[in-house]
Amino acid sequence: MSLRVSLIFAFAKGVPGTTLIHIELLEDGSGLTKSDLKGTVFPKRKTDEGYVLHPIEIAYLLFTGKGIAFYKEKELSFIDYIGWVLRKLEGCNCPLERTFWSMFTVYYDLRKRNRKVLVEVRRDGTLIEVRRDKWWTEYLVLEEGIVITVNDLLEWVEEVRANDLRGVVAVVDRNGSVTYYEASKVYLKGPDRPSVIDLLSSIS
Repeated sequence: MSLRVSLIFAFAKGVPGTTLIHIELLEDGSGLTKSDLKGTVFPKRKTDEGYVLHPIEIAYLLFTGKGIAFYKEKELSFIDYIGWVLRKLEGCNCPLERTFWSMFTVYYDLRKRNRKVLVEVRRDGTLIEVRRDKWWTEYLVLEEGIVITVNDLLEWVEEVRANDLRGVVAVVDRNGSVTYYEASKVYLKGPDRPSVIDLLSSIS
């Protein structure tokens, strides 16, 4: 993440007059809340103790000043939480360890556009946009410079299409800007057999 984006994050403050969502942080970096979320985030799991929040959702609530987080009764600011959760993710061997900032950046960008977004519901490293109470688009989040093979990309596109979803690749550059590419397929007939090429077309 660039220094410029880090400095912007450092100035995150609470929103005056807002009833804050109270979050109790759990050992794995997620959080639990009994608060009324009022459409701020859309957690995928609810237990008898309350809603279980994904680390990306917690970061969003803290950054936008809509939440307040506690770990063992100690309040953590947005910056405190980021340091804490990144330490929790170290060595977890999960995609979020490498893509936390990119996932947060894309999630924040989509929520800023008033999109209803679910985090890592179908697979790691992805976001799901919901429209009219139906899964609509799956976003595969990548960082600029990260290599993904054609086979991996094709496999993801096929999975998305099989689930009747629109596939969009969200690429975050070194300055924290997001570019969205819609994934589609074209079939090219060769002299011996048809071949498949995956195309990405920019949509923003």
